[in-house]
Amino acid sequence: MKKYEKIYKELSKKYTDEEIGEAMLIPEDLTAEERAAADEELLAFRFKLLQEQTEEERVYSDLLRFKYQMEDYLKKGFYTDEKSFGKHLEEYARILKRTKKKLSEDLDVHYTRLSRIINDREEPNIELTYRLDIHSGNLIPAIYWWKLMIKKQADSIKKDKKTREKEASRVSNAIKFRA
Repeated sequence: MKKYEKIYKELSKKYTDEEIGEAMLIPEDLTAEERAAADEELLAFRFKLLQEQTEEERVYSDLLRFKYQMEDYLKKGFYTDEKSFGKHLEEYARILKRTKKKLSEDLDVHYTRLSRIINDREEPNIELTYRLDIHSGNLIPAIYWWKLMIKKQADSIKKDKKTREKEASRVSNAIKFRA
């Protein structure tokens, strides 16, 4: 007797078939061919759903995906240039199918400045993070955008030994502790 049939027999002593069906999903023991056919059917169904999506639904689901990817990156302890503020902003524009010019108008930021931010040649200010929060319909909070910038700054502080040594030479009477 297959293990799921055994489970079903145990459950059927306590519950009706309808109750079992509503409460549980009992996996089917499939052969390799049946599994491949089921996977293909599921894939076809997903493509059908994607084709039937409205533009608004597509944007919403892409923004949610973008938000969750941003959250995952922010939780990681390291910085990478491929995940900079500018790269995220560029991806945000791509999801919305907005040109840099149109996005700069939407956010009331000069086109050249927005371009410099996207290309990581200029740092954004806090006001831009608020605007992005509002522009995304409060889906992507300003704090997420701000944390992207802070992550880059933290990485710079860790790596900038030259400036640290230069500034150390300007300090006098530093506190010394014995370990």
